[in-house]
Amino acid sequence: MAVRHTPLGGALSSLAAGKDDEARHALSRMKDESVMARALALALSSGSLANAYDAPSAFEAFIRSRGNIALYGAVSSTLARLYDHYRPHRLLDIGTGDGMALLPAIAEATHVPREIDVIEPSEQMFEKLIGSLSVHAGYTQGFEAFAEDLAQKNHWDMAQSSFALQSIPPSARTKALRRLARHVDRLVVIEFDVPDLPLGSRDLHESLATRYECAASEQEENADLVASGFLVPMLLGQLRAATPSNWEQPASAWLDELTSAGFRAVKVEHVHDYSWASAMCLVADA
Repeated sequence: MAVRHTPLGGALSSLAAGKDDEARHALSRMKDESVMARALALALSSGSLANAYDAPSAFEAFIRSRGNIALYGAVSSTLARLYDHYRPHRLLDIGTGDGMALLPAIAEATHVPREIDVIEPSEQMFEKLIGSLSVHAGYTQGFEAFAEDLAQKNHWDMAQSSFALQSIPPSARTKALRRLARHVDRLVVIEFDVPDLPLGSRDLHESLATRYECAASEQEENADLVASGFLVPMLLGQLRAATPSNWEQPASAWLDELTSAGFRAVKVEHVHDYSWASAMCLVADA
């Protein structure tokens, strides 16, 4: 079935091709009816090159929007069920944020890990997290740097990451996962199962246009804040191959990546149907 071409999809194709003037013209004609068009036009006029996580207030507003409440509820319930099933004593959470997935999972689980270590590169997010959770060890650094410094004695029964690994370039991510595999018994990854569309294709740009506009529209009174501070940097990172900020992929690609990093017996299960894409959980033995 042919993908319907839209003005926003066309503007994204222009941005991906480096035709910014063409994109500005197209975006200016739809600013009144499209949240993303308005935010993209503002970013282009100001020359903003912000990273998607440079504005914590925008990210926090995004993850606590209407659709994300249901999403994170399903994620936390999935994690709690895994704690009860595998009964880990030492847990490592990668990219914890302020604990929106972790804290409810701990509260819901019958079995709570005795020692919880967290990796969160944002000091602001980390400070907020430790105000609500007594951690065994906390690391305010990226996962790649953390993995480089792992000592032979470091070991966890379970490591987990929810919507954080997609922000790491694939080559660095696979290298870090390969190092981690020697220090964990099990890894749980929750990410989106995004459409498998050719990089740079119009079909991909139309898919991104639809999904980003849907995500922005869900923000209600925070729509402009979230679109400008989080969604636009994320989108431009996906379109501008030189400086991407997001490397999400289909479930099948995550499975292949975990296998190539040394994990085995990877199980994939559905977590939640979300406006962006279906969330899925991969459980891999090391």
